[in-house]
Amino acid sequence: MSASFLRAILLDLRRAGLLQSLRGAEGGYHLTRGPDRITVGDVLRAVAGTITTIRGLSVDAATYHGVATGLGDVWRSVNRAVEDIVDHATLADLLAARHEQPTSLTSDIAPTRAEGGWVSHEE
Repeated sequence: MSASFLRAILLDLRRAGLLQSLRGAEGGYHLTRGPDRITVGDVLRAVAGTITTIRGLSVDAATYHGVATGLGDVWRSVNRAVEDIVDHATLADLLAARHEQPTSLTSDIAPTRAEGGWVSHEE
């Protein structure tokens, strides 16, 4: 990873209020909240702006026509499922040994086809 790319990421995280920069000999960066209070979703949104995109558009901005019309519902369900996962996984979780099997985070929210659209098991 280049230094300029890393600086851009740190700047995005600082602008989002997730990092604070300190100047001087003892300077650097530190989290503004504990790692148990910063989610993966917070970091992804700070760096990328949105969690899920389709052809460079937000899930809600993407449009489909004809036989593909139902894809909008599918992508909105995918987006909700992904957001649910990343908004419940914290930086502390990523560091903890108990999350060696990340698939355990998805077991309760895998989407299923229901009458009228795609829904998660929690709905």
